[in-house]
Amino acid sequence: MNDAQEFLIYMMDVSQKDIEMVQRVLSVTGGSKRKYRLTDNDEPAKNKIYMVNSDDDESIKKWSRRYLGDNNKPTVSTVFVGKRIVKGDHLYNICRPIKATQMISTLDTITINEMNFIPELTIGSVADGTGLSNETLEQIISLKEDDNQFNALVVDDSQPVRKQMELELKMLGAKTYMAESGEQAIELSRLYDFDIIFLDVVMPGIDGYKVCKILKKDVKSKKIPIVMLTGKTSPFDKVKGTLSGCDTYLTKPLEHEEFQNIAKKYIPKFEGVVGAL
Repeated sequence: MNDAQEFLIYMMDVSQKDIEMVQRVLSVTGGSKRKYRLTDNDEPAKNKIYMVNSDDDESIKKWSRRYLGDNNKPTVSTVFVGKRIVKGDHLYNICRPIKATQMISTLDTITINEMNFIPELTIGSVADGTGLSNETLEQIISLKEDDNQFNALVVDDSQPVRKQMELELKMLGAKTYMAESGEQAIELSRLYDFDIIFLDVVMPGIDGYKVCKILKKDVKSKKIPIVMLTGKTSPFDKVKGTLSGCDTYLTKPLEHEEFQNIAKKYIPKFEGVVGAL
C-alpha cells in the first residue's frame, strides 16, 4: 500500500533567495511518506501549508485579513519565516536563515498536529524506513498530551505493537500501562482502574479470548470496554471474540484514523466527538 501523501507549500511575500532555498530542501522529500512541493495557488486546501514573511508587517496584515478567523484562530496551517517570532495557537516559526533540518521538522510536525497524517502509526505494520522514527514521533506527539488523562491497558507480546499503541494513546492523552501476557493483564486489572483495554489474541500462556472472559466475569473489570486487536481475520475468530465478551474485534494492520475513531467510541471522555482530534 502506498501511504505517501503530497503537501503543497504556498509562500507569501518571502524573498526569492528563501524561495530557492526552500525549493532545494523540498526536492529531497520525494522518497518519504511526506512529499512537499511549492504552489502558486493561494486558495486554502486540506493539504496546504502557508509560509509567511514574519519580518514584513504588510505580509502579516495580509495573512491576518484573509486567513485569521473570527475567533482569532488561523483557518490554514501556517509557518512564519523570519527573525520575528509570531505567537499563537496552531502557528509555527522558522528562523532566517532557513535551515533544512528545522524546516522539514516543522513541516512534518504540522502534518501530524494539524492534518492528522501519521501513516507510521498503522498498528501491526512493519516500518519501511521512509517514515518518521518512533523517537521523532514521540517528540512531536508529546506536545499534544492532554492533562485530562484516562487509563488504558495494552496487552500484546509484540514490542513494536506496544510502542505503536503507546504513541496512538498518547495522542489521546492516555496514561498507558503495558502487559506482555494474559497473566500480567489480569494482575494489572486488579491493581489499577482502567477506562479501556486493548487485548491481543495470540500470546504466550493464556490467549486473549480466555483473558477477556476472565476480565468480563470480574466485578472490578467487567464494565471496562475491551477492544481485541489481532491478525486473525476469519469470521470464526470474530465470533469467538464476541463470545468471549469483547466490545469490538479489530484486525491488524489498523490505520491511525480508524484506530483513533474506535478508541474514542469506547472512551467516556470522548463520547460524542468521534472522528475529531
